[in-house]
Amino acid sequence: MSDRHFDQPEGDLVSRETGSRRRWIDGLGWTLLYTAIWALFADGNGWAIGVPSVLLAVGLSLWLGLRSWQPSLVSLPGFVWFVLKHMTLGAWDVALRALHPGRSLQPAWVDYRLRCESPRIRLLLSALVGLLPGTLASRIDADCMRIHVLDERQPWEATLIELEARLTRLLPARGEH
Repeated sequence: MSDRHFDQPEGDLVSRETGSRRRWIDGLGWTLLYTAIWALFADGNGWAIGVPSVLLAVGLSLWLGLRSWQPSLVSLPGFVWFVLKHMTLGAWDVALRALHPGRSLQPAWVDYRLRCESPRIRLLLSALVGLLPGTLASRIDADCMRIHVLDERQPWEATLIELEARLTRLLPARGEH
């Protein structure tokens, strides 16, 4: 005998089970993400405040119906390598400029045309831009991200194009809210 109610169509039961499973997966994804963020920013301390904060953030994300990110594990190593490589290059550039203050700079405000339409990827891209050598995102208007670069002669645009492409591969599009 089935646990299913007789007046309930089978499709409703399947969709409810699928929705419940999706919520659990999303809840787990948000929990892992918010826990990692707390651990990173709080240096692994303050869990008396961190645990309730993480639970509140997860609850809010689920209540708003936000889907957690499920990264492509195939793209993850290349993405991490790319970000770490460019963070290291950025640190090296800052160190050289500190040791040789006479090095010329050519600061500028530049516009970068966004290729990906996903609001989540755009937001994450704007946050990651600050990790690249000499760049900082200030705002996004329509399909354009305004960026400040310390030296416009550096290959900032090619680096951003590659970062956006890697991010798009890392976080493939799903139903977004």
